[in-house]
Formats: sequence, C-alpha cells, structure tokens
Amino acid sequence: MEAIDFFMPFDPEGLNPTEIDAEAATWAWLEAFDLVPTELTRRRMERTRPARMYALWCPRADVDELTLLSQYTAWAFVVDDQFDIEIPDPQRCLTAVIALNAVLDGSTPPSGVLAVAFADLWERLCRNRSVEWRESVRGEIRDWLWTYYTEAVGRLSGNLPDLETYRAHRRDGVALYVFLDISERAEGVDLAPGARHLPSVRSLREAAVEHMGLFNDVLSVASDEASGYLYNSVLLAQYHYDHSRAQALQLVNDMLTECIGRMMDALQRLPAELEDAGVTGRDRADTLTTAHNYTLYVRANHDYHYQAARYTSAPAEALEHGLPLT
Repeated sequence: MEAIDFFMPFDPEGLNPTEIDAEAATWAWLEAFDLVPTELTRRRMERTRPARMYALWCPRADVDELTLLSQYTAWAFVVDDQFDIEIPDPQRCLTAVIALNAVLDGSTPPSGVLAVAFADLWERLCRNRSVEWRESVRGEIRDWLWTYYTEAVGRLSGNLPDLETYRAHRRDGVALYVFLDISERAEGVDLAPGARHLPSVRSLREAAVEHMGLFNDVLSVASDEASGYLYNSVLLAQYHYDHSRAQALQLVNDMLTECIGRMMDALQRLPAELEDAGVTGRDRADTLTTAHNYTLYVRANHDYHYQAARYTSAPAEALEHGLPLT
C-alpha cells in the first residue's frame, strides 16, 4: 500500500512496562480455554499481539488490569476471525451470536468454546462496576455481535451498504465502544450516567470509534480484499463510486481527518456542558480524564496497527487461520 499522510495531532504516551507479564498470562488463559488449539491459530494470535494493543492503550494500568483487558482483546479477535475470513454462513453465525448473548443474559450455562471463555471474562470485567456500566457494555457487546450476522447475509446477497450506512454500521462492528468502557477499569473510573450521555461525550465517543474503525479498514484493505470481505470503507468506495484504490484511500483519509475534527470540537464543548449539567467533583474529574483518554486510544490504535503483523504482513500470511471454533 502506498504511503499515506494521516492527520494525527494526538501524542503517544508510551508503552506499559508490564506488557511482558500480561502477554504471558494472556497466552496461558488462551490455552486454558482452548482458544488457540492449532499451530495456525497460535500464529494468527502471535501476529495480532493483543497485549501490545493494550500496553499502548493503557500505559499506566497495573498488571492485573492489563492482563484482563488483553485477554478480552485476544478473545474478541478470535471471535472476529470466526466470521470475517470464513465463507459467510448466516446460520453458523446466528448460532454463535445467540450462544454469546446467552452469556450476557445469564439464563443458561455457556455453550461452546467461545461462550465458556466469554463467561469467564464477563464475570471478571463486571466486578466492582456499576449497574449502569454493566448495562451500557452489555448493549454494546450485543450490537457488535449482531453486525456479524448482518454482514454474513449482506455478503451472500451482494446488498452492500453505501458509505454513510456503513460508517454507522462500522461504529458497532469495530467493537470499540466496548473497549472505551472496559478501559475505565485501568483508570479506576466508572463514568456517571449523566456524564456518559452528555452530547459532547457522545459525539467524542462516536468520532473516536469511527476513526479507529476506518483506520483499521485502511490497514486491512489488502487482506480484506484477498478474503472477499467487502465490508471495508476503501473497498466500498471502489465498489459504489468506481474509485481507483488511490481515490478510495484519499476519500477514507478525509473521513479520518473529519473524525479528528469532531473529536477536537467535542473536547472544547465538554467543560461548558459539564457545568450546565451540574456534573462536579469526582464525576467531573473522571469525565475530563476519560475524554482525554479517548485521544490516547485513537493514537494508540494508530500506532498498534503498524506494530502487529496481522496488519503489516502480506495477505497470504496475514490470513492464515485455523478451522472455526464452536
């Protein structure tokens, strides 16, 4: 892919020094829950580097939190690999989504490798979290999981979304609303409902997640194209607008710049909204800290994609994976 100049005004904040310990604990957990049963699945996870992602996202997290967040990240990538690379199969996808949603419902024992691992993660992620936090993350996970079913049907039918529809879909499909919220654990924050739903916070979150999803598209375009997975903003721009690859990349780069502008505008509006809403004291401080952290996560997401072979390898290597898990 040709070199592209991305607008990135946010500064990196370093690498968590406990990454090595978190990585070792993440591998032990993956093996204990049979999520990397073959050499191909191990190599796929090695290229993904989930602990590196979170070491960039949360450079100040203690080792226990970094480990938990890295384990969730590894699991989420395993889930993603069940559907994006494989030939679309709506019924298999539906079965998996229902099994994972059942974990959130807590109504039946988890069924299948993915659900058993998720039940362990979900119980630990929810410890010491507010009811509001749990409800928010539960809804975000559901929205994410159902995008796989939407895409499976869309890929088979050939009814691919236009770019504006896709941008909204991508905000759920990239699963990063969940990551924004579980990262609050690393900072000892649990945002008050009145803060989480401020207009500027909602705008900031939406723009941050959209940026991370679109940036992932740019760095994944070669492997997505090779696997026939067209739910990618660059490929959709070529499909719908008959753009060249260079034109499509520029269009998406312009979207990325727009997302940064929306983030910066939301950050400027936030202090006045906190005052108008009467959010004070610890809640105000936590909201401002979290808003700043969103800029850190966007920068970390940018840097991570250049440090994981999942995105830097040639498609033939990057797409190596084992058989779907049950």
